[in-house]
Amino acid sequence: MQIFDRYVLRNYLRFCLLTAIAFIGMFTFMDLLARADDIPLARAIVGLTTGDLFNYYMVNMLFLLFQFLPYILLIAGIGCVTQLLRNNEWTPMLSAGRATWRSFTPIFISALFIATSVASFREATISDLLPQHESIQRKLNNHREWRPTDLWVRGAGARRLHAQVFVPGDPARIIGLEVFSSSKFGDDRRVWADSATFVNDVWQLEGGLETDSKGESMIATFSADGFRPADLLRSYFVRNRPLDLNSESYMSLLEYDPGHRQAETYMWSARTLPFVALVLLVLGLSTSLNFGRSSSKEGVARGLLLCALFFVAELLFRDMGVRGAVSPWLAATAPVSLFAGVSLWAFSRTPS
Repeated sequence: MQIFDRYVLRNYLRFCLLTAIAFIGMFTFMDLLARADDIPLARAIVGLTTGDLFNYYMVNMLFLLFQFLPYILLIAGIGCVTQLLRNNEWTPMLSAGRATWRSFTPIFISALFIATSVASFREATISDLLPQHESIQRKLNNHREWRPTDLWVRGAGARRLHAQVFVPGDPARIIGLEVFSSSKFGDDRRVWADSATFVNDVWQLEGGLETDSKGESMIATFSADGFRPADLLRSYFVRNRPLDLNSESYMSLLEYDPGHRQAETYMWSARTLPFVALVLLVLGLSTSLNFGRSSSKEGVARGLLLCALFFVAELLFRDMGVRGAVSPWLAATAPVSLFAGVSLWAFSRTPS
């Protein structure tokens, strides 16, 4: 790596850090202000502790990072290029014969590395972070413990589980359990229970009752593939926060429900996240490298407008994928592919 590459990389990473702190700090401070009345009420009504509050905002900052990473990398890239232009540091390199793409290489490689690392970290941790975040958020917003209601879960063998109230924890509990199963031979089965506790990988039933073609009988335990506490949590989040799940969660949903178009569309969208950040960065930098003061500002504005159009296109394609108008794979990859072509065309027209 040459001296200029190290210089550009150092400046870009510095802008990334400053932009991330600004984004996350601003939204965290605004959230604290908005909850100025909710926090004392949550302390008094549901016993919210300082540790809960600290944990919530630590987790929330990670969610903000996951959400705003493409913007952070984009704005950091534009800020880095703009500073180098203001200090007339691009001109000597381009005049010496270095290609524009070569000058931007440290930015592109580091941005792709950061985006891939954050996406991998998100995939590995989001399943554990979501319940923590939701539990404390319910205490803050609704001043009560988090108790998901009316959950439906699809399991193996055409089984359906209905939980009137699900109580997360260790052990997890269900209040009002119903399980339905049927077969093409008419061998229907149904399980009821007043409550169930998940112990040693099985549901320990209270007031359990089973009916099938042979009649009715009491039942003390129940277990089946797809009906673990993690599956009930997944059912809640796919209904309330589907964009926050990871690829593994979507794949688990598709295992028992292959026709779940929302899960398939979002699964492919999750896999394109690192490329989204890179495409937006290329698009933003290709319009930012202008040597006139006014043209430089216009270029930045055009770049941000094109990036906004990308998110509009992504939202529209994703909605069409969920509704079945296009295939889930196309719905997730079409905006990235389309704007990748636009960004490469715009980059080919940058000054050199």
